[in-house]
Amino acid sequence: MSGAAGGGRRAGLVRAARLAYAALAVADVALSASAAPVAARARKVTKPLLMPALMVGRSAPTRRALALSGAGDVALLGSSDAAFTAGLGAFLAGQVAWVRALHGRGGGLLARRPAVAVPYVLAAAGLNAYLWARAGKDRLPLVAYSAAVTSMALAAADTGDPLTATGGALFMASDGLIALDRFGGVRLPAQDAWVMGTYTAAQALLARE
Repeated sequence: MSGAAGGGRRAGLVRAARLAYAALAVADVALSASAAPVAARARKVTKPLLMPALMVGRSAPTRRALALSGAGDVALLGSSDAAFTAGLGAFLAGQVAWVRALHGRGGGLLARRPAVAVPYVLAAAGLNAYLWARAGKDRLPLVAYSAAVTSMALAAADTGDPLTATGGALFMASDGLIALDRFGGVRLPAQDAWVMGTYTAAQALLARE
């Protein structure tokens, strides 16, 4: 009975954490769409809590990837070049951790259907080609990070699970929007909301184990 009770408490904690993540994600996306100073202050609470909430009940490899992403989230709350560099480094390590976590779930889809990789490779190549001359001294770090996030998305696709693959593609899209804004001067209406919406959905879809 005690084991069943403990399992029930754990399941309840996991459900509560999932609901907390969903609420935090919705709140942070809404706040990111606002230019009000109070919204920016509120995001200093919502954004750092996203990944810790999502980590509850996950496997150790997934928790490592989420923890690194959480460090990147905190760094990118700053607006300086140093903050951006720190965030980029944390997310680069996070993408490597995601590749390892996703490979641990099995795969083989790309070996059977290599054409699945083509859209990912073309999207990354096109983005890098567009930003190469515009990124200046940051072009090599940009290419390195692009290679890492593309590898992560391909690892997600390789699992053969449609939801995991969608998570990888959304992560690529979110980071692509950031790169286009920072280096290419291309900014969507409600840019930050699009970035956070695709990012929070991506992490949730990737972190299902």
